[in-house]
Amino acid sequence: MIITGKTSKKLREAIDFFATNLFTPQMKRHVEVRIRQRDLGTWHGFASIEDYNALGQPRSFVIELHKNDDEAEKLKTLAHELVHVRQYVRNELNDEMNTWKGRKIDSDSIPYDDQPWEVEANKLGDELYELYTNRT
Repeated sequence: MIITGKTSKKLREAIDFFATNLFTPQMKRHVEVRIRQRDLGTWHGFASIEDYNALGQPRSFVIELHKNDDEAEKLKTLAHELVHVRQYVRNELNDEMNTWKGRKIDSDSIPYDDQPWEVEANKLGDELYELYTNRT
C-alpha cells in the first residue's frame, strides 16, 4: 500500500498493520492512501475516493484525520476509515453511499450509525484497534 501525506512513524505502522489485516497482498499493491490532518470540527475522520484505475475501479483514496485528536483517537479513526477504503475497493460501497453490496440503499432514511457500511466499519475498526493495541 502506498501511503502519502504527513504522518508519524506510529501512524504509518498502524496503517500497515490495519491494511495487512484488511486487504489481500494483491489489493495492498494496488491501493494508494493519502493522509491529511486538518480541523474537521466535530468529526474524527473521513475516507473518500480520490481516483480510479483504467478499469474504473477506485484505487486512490484520501483519509482525513482531525488534527487535534490524540494519538489513540487517530488510530481508532484510521482503523475505521481503512474499513471504508476496503469497502470501496471491493465495490461493496459506492462513492454516493447509496449502494451496499449490490443493493440500493436510501441512506437518508437510515440513522447514520445504522447504515450497514458504518455498522461494519465500527465493528471491524474496533476489533482491529484492539488487535493493534494488544499485540505483543
